[in-house]
Amino acid sequence: MAAIKEFAAHGYQAATVRKIVQQAGAKNLNAVVYYFDSKEGLYKAVLEFMFQEAEKFKEKSDIATFESLPIEERLASMIRFYCKAYYSVETDLDRDLYSIFTNEVRNPSPYFNDIVSRYLKPSRDYMCSLLKEYLGPDTPDSVVRNCEYSITAQILYGVLGWSIISGTVPEQKPFGECVDELAEHVINFSLAALSTYKKT
Repeated sequence: MAAIKEFAAHGYQAATVRKIVQQAGAKNLNAVVYYFDSKEGLYKAVLEFMFQEAEKFKEKSDIATFESLPIEERLASMIRFYCKAYYSVETDLDRDLYSIFTNEVRNPSPYFNDIVSRYLKPSRDYMCSLLKEYLGPDTPDSVVRNCEYSITAQILYGVLGWSIISGTVPEQKPFGECVDELAEHVINFSLAALSTYKKT
C-alpha cells in the first residue's frame, strides 16, 4: 500500500524507493530489491494490481450471466462495467489507483502499453464482437471499430478531458460521484446511435 500511495501522490518518475520503504516502516531498501528487483519491478507490480482490482467490478455486475442476456443488455452491462472500472472510487485505495491510472493515461510509463494490451485488449475485442452481433454480420469491421471508439471515448473523456470539463462546466460533479448516471447516459446515447446503423 505504501508503494501505491507514493506512486499516486508523485507519479512514477518522482516517486522514490526510499520514501516507499520509509512509509512501509521497513528498515532498508533490500526488501524492494529482494521481492521486485527494482523500482521498475515494483511499479509494474502496482500496475498489475491496478488492473486486477478493476476486474472486481465484473463480479458486481451482471457480466457473470452475460450469455443468457439479450444483446442490448450485454452491451449495457459492458458499458456499466467500463464506467465502474474507470470511475468507482469507493475507498482510499480506489482513489490512489485512479490517480495512478490518470497519470498513466496522460503520461504513459514505458510499461503501460504492455499491460494495456494484456488487460484492456480482450475487453475491447469482446465489445467489438458484441457490436458485430448487434449490427449484423455484414457490418464492415471499420464501422464496428468506429462504434467501439465512440462508446469508449464517451467514457474516457472524463479521464482525459477533466481539466476541460471542469473549466467549461464547473458545476459538473466528478464522474466518480455519478458513475451510474454516466453509465445510463452512455447506454441510452449509444444504443440510440447504434440503432441508426442497423437501419442502413
